[in-house]
Amino acid sequence: MTIKLVALDIDGTVVDGENNISPANEENIKKAINHGIKIALVTGRHRKGVRKVTEVLNLGPETALILNNGALIYWQGQIVWKDFLTEDEADGVIKFSTKIPGVATTIFKQEDVELHCNLPLDREWILDKLGVFEITPKKIAEKPEELTRENVAKIMLVTESGDKALEIYKIWPQKLSHLKRSRSYPYLCEINSSTCDKGRGLKMLCEKLGIAPEEVLAVGDGETDIPMLNYAKNAVFVRHSDDLPKLPPHVKVTPKGYHDKGVAWAIENYLKL
Repeated sequence: MTIKLVALDIDGTVVDGENNISPANEENIKKAINHGIKIALVTGRHRKGVRKVTEVLNLGPETALILNNGALIYWQGQIVWKDFLTEDEADGVIKFSTKIPGVATTIFKQEDVELHCNLPLDREWILDKLGVFEITPKKIAEKPEELTRENVAKIMLVTESGDKALEIYKIWPQKLSHLKRSRSYPYLCEINSSTCDKGRGLKMLCEKLGIAPEEVLAVGDGETDIPMLNYAKNAVFVRHSDDLPKLPPHVKVTPKGYHDKGVAWAIENYLKL
């Protein structure tokens, strides 16, 4: 079947660690758009965090955005899907995470982000880290009680290392074990509702557009992308090292050396433009 939609993760897939798009990725994405193929950005970022990508790629407000790992979907500028944490779930995560030294708790709402930093983490270091993802917290809470519990799309914990992030998951409270937990980067812990992931978000979008999984090409580079790679019948995993996660059998892996142009490779091999 003809591919009608290309679903793209952003971090490590469309952009590099400095939030820059390689010329090869930019050229081939624009080529796909010019051939009438729809683009969906499927990311852990919030809406303001995709501005640079949409501007560089000349993506208009009609572009589909699957945000916060699938918790929020925009289509033609309108919200068509939400899958948020409940107030009790958000409260439980906040009370747990804000007691751990060296953890920054970020609350992703529909448009804005709130931050609480635990010592000994340096607040400016955290803000620089978040800035790479185009995150500028609207509110920096001095006390955990000041963080919002209502309408929370995602909670992201920022640590100083991958080992620290793994330690957090090892001591994760049983009463919160139903929540989705993932790591788009080793030092991040991302918390979503029990039913939320990029695969379900992509499924909901495709049903809205009347597009079959066989008509979708999905490209990603991390564990949060595996559900959407599993849903799309055409899928590419962007290799950054030889340490690959377990992938669905139909997923192709980019050759070595394509870490910054994996999207270009996928479009060349699947769309034949």
